[in-house]
Amino acid sequence: MKMVRFIQILFFLGLALVNWAQNNAVVIDDNAYIVINGGVNGTEAVLVVDQPHQNGIITTGSGGNIITQGEFDYVKWNIGTSTGAYTVPFTADANNAKIPLTVNITGAGTGAGYIAFSSWDVSPAGFDNTPWPSQVTHMAGANGNPDVSDYVVDRFWVIDVNDPLGTGETYSAIPSPTINFTYNTGYAPEMGGGNLLTEGLLGGQHFDPVGENWHGSGAGVGTATGIWGADNASGLVSGVTPPAGEWYRTWTLSDYSSPLPVELTYFDLKCEEEGVVVFWETVSEVNASHFEIHKSSNGVDYELIGTVQAMGNSSNPVTYSYTDQYSSAANMAYRLTEVDNNGSRRVLSSSMVSGCVSDATFEAYGTLNGDVVITLNSSFKDDYDVMLFDALGKQVSASQNISVVKGFNQFELSYNHLAFGTYLLQVVNDRESFTKKITIR
Repeated sequence: MKMVRFIQILFFLGLALVNWAQNNAVVIDDNAYIVINGGVNGTEAVLVVDQPHQNGIITTGSGGNIITQGEFDYVKWNIGTSTGAYTVPFTADANNAKIPLTVNITGAGTGAGYIAFSSWDVSPAGFDNTPWPSQVTHMAGANGNPDVSDYVVDRFWVIDVNDPLGTGETYSAIPSPTINFTYNTGYAPEMGGGNLLTEGLLGGQHFDPVGENWHGSGAGVGTATGIWGADNASGLVSGVTPPAGEWYRTWTLSDYSSPLPVELTYFDLKCEEEGVVVFWETVSEVNASHFEIHKSSNGVDYELIGTVQAMGNSSNPVTYSYTDQYSSAANMAYRLTEVDNNGSRRVLSSSMVSGCVSDATFEAYGTLNGDVVITLNSSFKDDYDVMLFDALGKQVSASQNISVVKGFNQFELSYNHLAFGTYLLQVVNDRESFTKKITIR
C-alpha cells in the first residue's frame, strides 16, 4: 500500500502568509513559499488542494510560490468533475523565477478523480536532462540522433490524472485539457549551459510509456517529428492540446528545430489498377517540407521515385498517398523519408509489397509455320520489348515492341526465317522481365 506524506504548512516569510481559507483553498500572500520535497515513488510528498474550484489556490499581494523539488513531490488538486483554468504557481528552485502552469479543463471528466502536478529542474551539472522521469526511456531525436537533450529545456512537468497516489480516487472518463507552460526565460541552467534552444521556438511534448516515444503512440524511438503550442518568446508556451480522450503524465518543452519524435499513424502499400499506391498518415508536423518515396528490389539499395509536399505544420492527422505506376511482378520494398525545411532528413517507415503483376499470366508457344504466340493477362498498361535467344544465349532476332493494355493480350510474331529448334523468348521492360522456352517448327 502506498505511503503518502501530506503537507500541512502554515508559516510566515517576512510579512508573507500561507494559509488555508475556510473554503479549503490554499492562499499564498505576498510572495510566500511552499516547498514540497523528499517524495519518492510509493512515499510521495503531497500538498492537497481539497477544493474543486479553479480558485483552490489563490495568490495575493506580490504573488505566491510553490516549489516541487522532484517527480514525486506533488500538488494534489481534487478537481473532480469541475471545469475551468487551474493554475499552479510553480517557482523555479534555483533562481526563484515564477513559472506558473495552467491546465484549462474545457471538458469535464466523470468520477472522483484529481490531478497531481509537479515540476522540477534537472541536469544540475550539464544539459542532458538527467535524471529522466520514471516513465522516460530515451531522449532520442526525430532526426535520428540518439540524444537531442541540448534542444530540450532542462525541466520536466508531471500532470497526472491516473491516481498516482493510489488513493482510489479515479476518473471513469478523463477531462479534456489545454495546457499553458511557463519556462525559465534566459536562465542558463535550464535554457543555456550548452543547450541550443531558441526562445520563441519551444513547444510541448509528452512521453508515451507504452510506445516508448515522445508525443504519440506507435512511432517507435527516433521517428516522426512534431510538437504543440505557440511560444511567445517571453517565457510562455500556450495552447498545448492533446488529442481528445488522451492524457499523458510526463511533459517537457522542445525546440521546433530539433524536436523529439512523434507518431506516424500508419504506412501501407496496396496494388491498385493504376499501380502500387503508397499510403501514410501523420498525426502532427512541424516545419516539414516534403516526403520522399524510395523503392528497392532487394531492400538494401533504394532509388528515389517521387516526392509529396508536406502539410508543413499541423497538430491534426493528415493522410497522404503516392502512386508508383511502374509496378513489378517481383516483390518490392518502399521507404518513406521526411525532409524538414532546414534540410534535415529522417526515415519514417518502410514496407514490402508482393508483385502486383504475376508472371503466371504470361504464356508463349511456337507454331508450325514459324510464328510465336504470346499471351499476357496484365493489370496494367505498358510497353515491352520481345527478344529471342538461341541455346548459346546469342540474340538471334531484332527486338520487337509490343504494347500491352490492361486485361487479356495476345500477340503473334513471325520468326519464319529461323531454323527449327528450341529458343528462349524474353519479354522485358525497365521494371520486369518474363522468359519462356519455346520450340519453333
